[in-house]
Amino acid sequence: MSDDIAFTHDGGIGVLTLNRPKSLNSLSLGAIKALLERLRAIATDDSLRALIVTGAGRGFCAGWQLDEGGVPGLPDETMGVRQAHLMQEYFNPVIQAMHDLPIPIVAAVNGVSAGAGVSIALAADIVLAADSASFVLTFAPKLGLIPDLGATWKLPRLLGWARAQAVTMLGDRISAAEAVQWGMIWRCVPDLDLRAAAADIAERLAAAPPGVCREVRQAYAAAQVRDLAAQMEFERLRQRDLLDMPSFAEGMSAFQQKRPPRFHPSKP
Repeated sequence: MSDDIAFTHDGGIGVLTLNRPKSLNSLSLGAIKALLERLRAIATDDSLRALIVTGAGRGFCAGWQLDEGGVPGLPDETMGVRQAHLMQEYFNPVIQAMHDLPIPIVAAVNGVSAGAGVSIALAADIVLAADSASFVLTFAPKLGLIPDLGATWKLPRLLGWARAQAVTMLGDRISAAEAVQWGMIWRCVPDLDLRAAAADIAERLAAAPPGVCREVRQAYAAAQVRDLAAQMEFERLRQRDLLDMPSFAEGMSAFQQKRPPRFHPSKP
């Protein structure tokens, strides 16, 4: 694994840190490859029950490192063709890997989140931000580009059409407080409390029934592309399976016995 991505875990909680603080954790080719590799490893680690994603230093992620030299490509290949290939091979799969991860993800946004950094933050299930954090989409006014890595799918659904279009076209910085007010993220906390708050949320998610956070994530994603009747049928079929799972049986027993449910057996 590359030093561009740091990873630690303790008690079922993993912490994945974008680790290029000198460049505000911008995503070089090496960094995005390492991030994808790490996410794929996390997906197969049965000891993990929740994941925190954050950035080292004073920023969360400044987005792609578009001026990176030495990126492989064909001699006659344009930058657009090369970047489109890298999106297909590495960048888009990172977002998909986060969406498919069997455990819940908490983003702890500790500073500026720009461009692709916004997309990575919003790919988490719950987004916490430090009071000093901010989100900015500079694609259109500064680069003549559109948001990517799923941002054009997420932002109108989170902010509404008017706000999503305005902040994209103007490139205005969105403060953490505005992001909460607009429904873009879950909560903002004092800077010094961010790690502890993220850990508390991760612990609560880790205690939930196995797989349920992914079920919720997939149910809400499905609802974006189905009509009411189709979504209710989706719900019916998922409840059919989930009601027969051990988690529901434990939850019912705990309710009847007036005790906290124990969805994860303790290790000897």
